Amino acid sequence: MIDNELAAFLEEGIGIQIGTRNASLEPNGARVVAVRVEDNGTHIVAFVPERAIKVVAPDLEANGQAALVFARPPDERSCQVKGVFERMDAAAGADERFVRDQWRRWLERLTTIGLPLSTLERWDVWPCVAVRLRVTALFNQTPGPNAGAVL
Repeated sequence: MIDNELAAFLEEGIGIQIGTRNASLEPNGARVVAVRVEDNGTHIVAFVPERAIKVVAPDLEANGQAALVFARPPDERSCQVKGVFERMDAAAGADERFVRDQWRRWLERLTTIGLPLSTLERWDVWPCVAVRLRVTALFNQTPGPNAGAVL
C-alpha cells in the first residue's frame, strides 16, 4: 500500500513511465504525464496521453500486468510500483487541470537540470486515458545500498 509520504512523492511532478509486456514477454512502455493515488493507497491512476496508450493497451488487456517507474532529478530518488490492471477510460474533463498542473511541475523540475522549457512544452499531454491499477508491490529504485528493496 502507498502511504501518504510516498503518495506525495509520486504526485509531485516527476518522470513517470508505464511498462508492460506482451505474450512473448517483450516489453512495451509509454510516458505517463500524471498519477493520482486513490483508495488509501491501494490503487493508482496513471494518465497516459491518448497518442501513447496504443503501445501498452493491448498488453494491459491481455495479461493485466504493469509497472510504473518514477524518478526525480536531480537527486534521482526513484521507485517502482507494480500493479494489476483494472480498467482504462478516457480521462474526465475535470482531470485536465490536475494533469496539466502535475506535468507543469515536471517540466519545471527538468529546467533545474539544464533542459530549456521551450523545448519541452511541445509534448502532447491532453487528452489522456486514465489507467487504473491495483497496487501489488512497491520497490525502492534510488541508486545506493537500498536499491531494489521492498518499500
